[in-house]
Amino acid sequence: MVFEEKRDSLLKQAIDINENGNINSNFEREFFSFVENIIIDMLDREDSFFGQFLVRIERDIRFNISWPLATVPKMQGFKMYFNPMMFLTYDKREMQALFKHEIYHIMYGHHERERILKNKYTTIAVNLALDISINQFIKNLPMDSYKLERVNREYGVDLKEDKPVEVYAEIIEKAIKSKISESMKDEKNDEVGELIDISKAHDVWEESTLNQDSIKDITKKTAISAYNGKAPKDIEGIIKAYSEKAEISWQDALKKVIPSLRAGEKKTIMRRNRRQPERLDLRGTLPNNVPEVIVAIDISASMSDNEFNKILIEVLEITRTRTNKITVIECDNEVRRVYEIKSKNDIKKRYAKVGSTKFSPVFRYIKERKLRNSVLIYFTDGVGEKELEVKPFKNNTIWVLTGDEDLSLEKPYGEIKKITTKAEKGEGGTAGLEMIKEYQREHGRYF
Repeated sequence: MVFEEKRDSLLKQAIDINENGNINSNFEREFFSFVENIIIDMLDREDSFFGQFLVRIERDIRFNISWPLATVPKMQGFKMYFNPMMFLTYDKREMQALFKHEIYHIMYGHHERERILKNKYTTIAVNLALDISINQFIKNLPMDSYKLERVNREYGVDLKEDKPVEVYAEIIEKAIKSKISESMKDEKNDEVGELIDISKAHDVWEESTLNQDSIKDITKKTAISAYNGKAPKDIEGIIKAYSEKAEISWQDALKKVIPSLRAGEKKTIMRRNRRQPERLDLRGTLPNNVPEVIVAIDISASMSDNEFNKILIEVLEITRTRTNKITVIECDNEVRRVYEIKSKNDIKKRYAKVGSTKFSPVFRYIKERKLRNSVLIYFTDGVGEKELEVKPFKNNTIWVLTGDEDLSLEKPYGEIKKITTKAEKGEGGTAGLEMIKEYQREHGRYF
């Protein structure tokens, strides 16, 4: 009864403060002492990681936020705001679940991903998608929290567990538009206002001025210092990935291939122009031995999430090695997506797995765009065609095998390397992105 009595006493004071508008130091001291006792209780149990994480977060009181808790990334670390009027209405287990909710948002990179998602979807759809993507893993949340079952019921959808945030946002967005359309046809339907005026739990995140890298850095620092060997499996995977290193020395590997390749010419003042050597004001040319690097990624259904994770770690190392752009080609039985990356921030989340494995579409893409002098690094489990439909002009391909199989091609037209991965096959989702969340994500069990 000590907890309930203290909570009720603080709630009465909070109501009075909310009416009068003055927060006194005594209330602040009592309230945060109350919060600290809840956190200490978490330190002594299986929730020790969350307790340790919370110890490292600054706290403050704000009656004007529309959710019990809200955490904002600041330059010096994370700052958690409490609305006592709302927070003090829950029991201890619910309060601890709300703490976990905030830390899951942080660990899954939701502060930055929210900014990106809002460029495509409404705030309502984004807020719901972010919350249900993590709430399905948290026990004892308050009844008014949004979970899969509630969203499925209220929006007439059929969302499944453990799916990427983007999938949830897209489906919810369509459901919202459908409901609004139906409501416009029926003037007696008054649900539209309630539908649009949904949770503003993440509005305070907009106060953060930090960029993606800064948020990831403070997340990494806080998580590593809070980790004592115990954490939920998914979060533990994220923490361990902070120390993941590439297995291949890409600087050495690319040096072996690049000197033999030509990538056009570059201007230089050290050589006279061949056509007009008497013109000292005209620059000459030298061979440009810095060809473009193309990274092809096998996204077929045979590629496990663990393999995809390892690929991304290697790709990140390539971006550190190269100063110029890298073109990424995602391919199963056809080229699905092509985009350029210059740094870790440009890496996209995994494209949905569709077909079987074929290598030829990538080589056809390279031939059609006359990229014959590029270095191709092809990540795959090795199971594909025996013979390429489009023959490369040069042996400038580096095959990186992620599985236990050998490369199915009889003639690889290049070098073959291997990286180690766990034997984890199956349908999966986008769980591999959790392991490189430090760099993402765009991710899923895409966070």
